[in-house]
Amino acid sequence: MSSDLSRELDRLAIMDLLIRYARAVDSHDFPGIRSCFADDLVFTNIGSPDAQHGGDTYTETIRRLLVPFGATQHLLGNQVVEFDGDVAHVETDLQATHFMADDPDTITTLWATYVDDMRRVGDGHEWTITHRDLRTRGTQRTTNTA
Repeated sequence: MSSDLSRELDRLAIMDLLIRYARAVDSHDFPGIRSCFADDLVFTNIGSPDAQHGGDTYTETIRRLLVPFGATQHLLGNQVVEFDGDVAHVETDLQATHFMADDPDTITTLWATYVDDMRRVGDGHEWTITHRDLRTRGTQRTTNTA
């Protein structure tokens, strides 16, 4: 297999990983969320300004953060993937819409970028997230008064 084709398969696998993550969050599939992250994950700006550690900790943080929401939808946008051997640096823009569980007429929208470092798992085209930084671009809270 050519190195160009192999690199494109890696890029597609990384895109798939991030899509699986977004779908897992929106469906509250916590094992699915956990499967996207390395055991030794380091993450920042998600539920705390301090660096936190571990795929299990991340999953529990997301579980806690989802409690106020009746439904969410995470849409992924522009993506940049830079490879260095078996590691990758990935930046993915997102828009996340959050419907409040106790007030479905109130919606909070988040615009942000996931800044992820990933590493290859095994010999194929499987990747895991080893570092995540959520960089918030803006938020908006909207209430339907009609």
